[in-house]
Amino acid sequence: MIRCCAPSLLFAALLAPLVAHADGLKLIVQEYAPFTHTDYQGTDIHGFVADKVAEIMKRAGETYTINSTSLARAYQAALTEENTCLFAFRRTPDREKYFKWVGPLAADNWVLYSRKSDTRSLKSLEDAKSYTIGSYKNAATGLYLQEQGYKIQFASQDDDNPRLLVNGRLDYWIVSELHGMFLAQQQGYWEGISKAVKYRSIDLYMLCNARMDKQRIDNFNSFNADIDRDGTMEKLMRKYGVK
Repeated sequence: MIRCCAPSLLFAALLAPLVAHADGLKLIVQEYAPFTHTDYQGTDIHGFVADKVAEIMKRAGETYTINSTSLARAYQAALTEENTCLFAFRRTPDREKYFKWVGPLAADNWVLYSRKSDTRSLKSLEDAKSYTIGSYKNAATGLYLQEQGYKIQFASQDDDNPRLLVNGRLDYWIVSELHGMFLAQQQGYWEGISKAVKYRSIDLYMLCNARMDKQRIDNFNSFNADIDRDGTMEKLMRKYGVK
């Protein structure tokens, strides 16, 4: 379902410069709070990365629609549909040639979470290789670690893993630090969870259909850098309590 910009963003769009492109953008996100997520009324999309992209669009004078869908559908749309972009997404060498890229929009730390009552001490991810680690179906990180010999238990969705961890069905849970914290807080499990070890840091980007005009992409990248420099990004992160 397509959702238009929030009222404040729509008002800004009406005041946008006349240099806006005739072809509006179709922006797509997955549910990945607090980076991107649909509000409880199911009408608007929020998150500090979603707000950053809205600011990029405002400064660029772009009109756009935004909707939330599954990662698989979003990826396919960005791959095949003109004037379509997906965010926030990891940039990898195998995806590089299929899209045009804007970013990085934000950094995302991946960690192992454990039960707070767990007395084991990990110095690195390797120390957890003999234990059961929770991930979710088709998750790239879980699949990669499974190939490396880790004991990965795949839930149908990542939302299941805070409960499985706290109830002792998992030894650890591998997840984005902020996203995992958000899920556990929403479900009331956060008090029973603690960070065991950091796995890695990755950057999140916006990927756009390969046929998009290069100048348009260059403008987006320029405004993205400006937002990082002028303090706007820090304000957005503080707004969502992640700074």
